[in-house]
Amino acid sequence: MSRFSDSHLIKVKDYLDYQLSKIDKLSKLIRKYYSWKPLPQEKEGIIYAVDGSRMMKRLSGAIVYAVSAVAIGRTFKQWHEIGVVSPYKYVDERMRIHMELLEKRIGAIVAEQDKADLILMDGTLSGALIRPPGYIEEIRREKQTWYDKHADDLKNITEVFLEYLEEHWESLKGELFKEEFILANTLLSRDRNIIEKIKSECQDNALLKTIENNTGDRENLIIYLEYVEYLHALDKLLNYDIAYIAKTFYTNDILRDVEIREKNDLERDGILVDLPDVPVIDNVSKGRGYLPFSYKTEKKKSLPKPLRDLPDKYLKNVREVLKDPALSKTISPAYVRFENNGVIYLLEVPTTNKRSFEETLSLILSVAEGEYVIPLEYAHHGVVIKKQEFDNYVDALINALVGEDERYLGFLRYGREPLE
Repeated sequence: MSRFSDSHLIKVKDYLDYQLSKIDKLSKLIRKYYSWKPLPQEKEGIIYAVDGSRMMKRLSGAIVYAVSAVAIGRTFKQWHEIGVVSPYKYVDERMRIHMELLEKRIGAIVAEQDKADLILMDGTLSGALIRPPGYIEEIRREKQTWYDKHADDLKNITEVFLEYLEEHWESLKGELFKEEFILANTLLSRDRNIIEKIKSECQDNALLKTIENNTGDRENLIIYLEYVEYLHALDKLLNYDIAYIAKTFYTNDILRDVEIREKNDLERDGILVDLPDVPVIDNVSKGRGYLPFSYKTEKKKSLPKPLRDLPDKYLKNVREVLKDPALSKTISPAYVRFENNGVIYLLEVPTTNKRSFEETLSLILSVAEGEYVIPLEYAHHGVVIKKQEFDNYVDALINALVGEDERYLGFLRYGREPLE
């Protein structure tokens, strides 16, 4: 791009000046109700950090993808999956869920097998709980009666599928710690045989009979099973003490709270509260420390009826944290700065942890250095799938396949070939 336009610079400056004009007033109001606290003493422990990445390439008749997750602590564990799938609906969302599922699985496995005191996850737990995959929401919008219409059948299917998932989980724990860490697609929901296996145990299930001739119902069922498998991985992770640290977020719960408390004062001064918390919190204190708060208005999405109606033994942790509509009952959040004048992060600790929020923060501080948490930094750099390496892999795969049968080429051409 050419040099930026002066008019664009003026526009951005005007926006920033407008927001800065409110900072002092809002900072004073925040101090009336909230306190910036000093960080507790650090406490040593066995701590792992988990992060993931994904990459895909769209070919003319197929999609080649890779998803990865790593866990870094006393040891380095990695999990990579490479596969080829049809160009089905919602591919971006479904690959994201595959990656996040690997993150949760590897976190739960190292927590169990290395007896970790804490598993650090990149991102937000609130996002994992309140934001089901976008395509699940689309099913609800397009076919609002799909879950209700098939509720009993789906409950039956889900119970059988979760039993298979438990067996699958036990085998995965052994696979992860073998030397071969690049696995085929381990999503049981994408196993071509899984629906046939479920059918063999659900003889009178009406939904399983309709999917033989209804591709829409079949696709919706696979999507639903992928979501169940994602929740199963999250449920396993919630067996252990975890914490999520987000680098990018736009929460404004503190300012919304202040806006409600000081409505008349703000209206009198003509101040519109239309910015996230962090720029104002940064003005409240520049020192190391943290500011705890509660989520105010954000609500969790409810689980589909077939999941809510499961027997108690299934997805117990997930259903426990999702039964209350208020995030404040599930998550203890705080803004944290690890170094004077440093970046502010969002820390979320589930209330299901055995340790308190302060004890969890003490463990995190033992691996924090400078502005960030060292294991999370290593995990971020260690998990990145390099585009050139992935492209080379895909090219080698295509050459090998076409070398065996030229008819494969119709599926494996790349539309951007002439541009590269």
